[in-house]
Amino acid sequence: MIDRPETISKPGDPLDPDGWHLRPVTLADVDGVHRLASEPLVYRYLFDGAAPKRDSIAEGIGRAIADAARTQLGLWILQSPRISYAGCVQLRPDLSAASVELIYLLAPAHWGRGLATRMGWTAIAKAFQEPFELVLAGTDGANDASLAVMRRLGMRFYRHVRYPLGTGLEYALARGDPLPKRQPALLAIG
Repeated sequence: MIDRPETISKPGDPLDPDGWHLRPVTLADVDGVHRLASEPLVYRYLFDGAAPKRDSIAEGIGRAIADAARTQLGLWILQSPRISYAGCVQLRPDLSAASVELIYLLAPAHWGRGLATRMGWTAIAKAFQEPFELVLAGTDGANDASLAVMRRLGMRFYRHVRYPLGTGLEYALARGDPLPKRQPALLAIG
């Protein structure tokens, strides 16, 4: 299990001098998340390859808030003192399968800094604090950057899947699987 409080960064500490942290989504975040998800390099592999409608983002946020009330899991916004919507990470629970789906997106301006990996790792740690046994993440086959993030998280190939854009892959990390050799610092959630 992932339980290493000494690796949790606090805004402004040496692990996180830029003050990156996660906060739970609220209904007031619909426009900010919609702007983020509407960037072409973000939706290229998400939302079936088209900019999402604002209403679908609002519905998704509503479901994530309901999930958080039931399971302590949901959707968190990545921000710093200077940037309100750098990215977001979500855990979508499947209570019947004791699994969660990990979904993350990050503004292109912040790619290549390890933030997607840190968001994912923080979410996985949160999932395994709850009674979930498996974390799944999927991607279209051509999304090499997302595959690299899943591998850095210690996830392994699980199965081929079919998405509206074509063939995709699912990767998984089960409770009890070996953790990655180099574990990312967890982001503070608050």
